[in-house]
Amino acid sequence: MGKQTVNSTGAVREALAVPYFKQMPLEAIAAACASLKYGAIKYADRNWEKGLPWQQLIDSLRRHLDDFERRRDIDDGEDGSDLPQVCMIMASASMLCASVIREIGEDNRLVKVDDKAFTGKDCSNWIEAQLDNSKAGRTTSLVEDTLNFTDA
Repeated sequence: MGKQTVNSTGAVREALAVPYFKQMPLEAIAAACASLKYGAIKYADRNWEKGLPWQQLIDSLRRHLDDFERRRDIDDGEDGSDLPQVCMIMASASMLCASVIREIGEDNRLVKVDDKAFTGKDCSNWIEAQLDNSKAGRTTSLVEDTLNFTDA
């Protein structure tokens, strides 16, 4: 049960103690809504809630992020929506997030990798180590580089 508060008018109301919704930028919500509305018109209202494969949502998110990073600001490719990429990014991320939390759709992500496999940050550090070594005119083995940056 939430905390009851008395307003300046004397009315009492139970506060649900969910303070962070106010942290969400309205522009981000609007961007997601534009793309979700487009999807509702193209497919059906809330069609994604029937369950989409998670990897399909991940691929869509990655594709729109990649296009945006390359300054292709509008989803104007073949069969594109002509909406801004940020709309497509927000909708893709929202659908993926909700699908995971609600456990809808098919979890068809890649097979879990071995603990020895690099994370994204490990890859960045390894690349940096390779570049640092090339500047010095020295090359090291992958194993040596892995030990050098993971021990730090």
